Amino acid sequence: MLLDVLNNMKHIICLFFLSVCSTWAQTAICIGERFTLPSTIMGRERTIDLYLPPSYNDSSLTPTDYPVVYLLDAQTNFNYFTTLMEKLTQGIPNIPEMIVVGIESTERDNDFTTENDHFWKFVHEELKPLVEGKYRCKDFRIVVGHSLGGLSVVDALIKHTDLFNAYIAHDPSLWWGEGYGIKLFEQSKGKDFQNRLLYITHTGYKIRHNGRSGHVATFDKLKAMLTANAFPNLQWKISEYSKENHGTIQLIGNIDMFRALFAEMFIDRNDIEENPQVITERYKALSQRLHYTFTPSESYLKNTIKWLQRNGKQTQAQEVEALLINFKEKNK
Repeated sequence: MLLDVLNNMKHIICLFFLSVCSTWAQTAICIGERFTLPSTIMGRERTIDLYLPPSYNDSSLTPTDYPVVYLLDAQTNFNYFTTLMEKLTQGIPNIPEMIVVGIESTERDNDFTTENDHFWKFVHEELKPLVEGKYRCKDFRIVVGHSLGGLSVVDALIKHTDLFNAYIAHDPSLWWGEGYGIKLFEQSKGKDFQNRLLYITHTGYKIRHNGRSGHVATFDKLKAMLTANAFPNLQWKISEYSKENHGTIQLIGNIDMFRALFAEMFIDRNDIEENPQVITERYKALSQRLHYTFTPSESYLKNTIKWLQRNGKQTQAQEVEALLINFKEKNK
């Protein structure tokens, strides 16, 4: 019943490319779809933006499952974020292709502060089951938030540790509510974080006159706790961007944090020429670090084989073909 409602409410998210010849011509460039989800938990409808990677509906490829990114504040972030993610998968991939679930917020102050427990209950009990029931999803989930959305990501890490595998917070407002975010960490010392990953970006020191002068100081407090290994089984990375501001940090932050999250995936083709087994070695290392099995995609292996053949590396191409056969066997 719910899926039928969503199908009726679904809209295509498109950009329009205009070209001028003797007359105007219009071609839609579709980047995703938008639907409304009635939420009993939140007591109102929620607008969801959804992106599927190019290979998802490619009939020439073996159907497979995809990691899922849950993106907060989709009303301002969805378009640029999906473009960045798609670019990072092209050529020699830096990251895997992923499904992006963007959650729009018209009342973000409530979503990410006073109603935050209800918000994450909505994600866990209503949105996540819908997404995983309708689309081919891996059991590897990432959540991304900025500012108050970043504070909400921190809240989810501590209170809903098993909901996501990786938590990415850009310039999170740890100062909010008289230091609510940093107090959450202080109260969670010794908690087992079950091999979760926390990646945080923040801007540099600035003199502020809006009551937020302690913004960066909260990250120093957090870094001290992390360095002292106060949180067992939590992988973490905190990066400062002194030349960015609160509004721009997400752009470079998402590129850097996602590349860091999947660091082993980028393999120089010269290394493959010397030893094609480096592909297996790097994906094994990635899987061990993330505590989740990742394998090279079919399209990546096919492109690598073509490149090796064009360069006269037939023996190496045959080794990669063996990896491709293994991939297809596992995804039958």
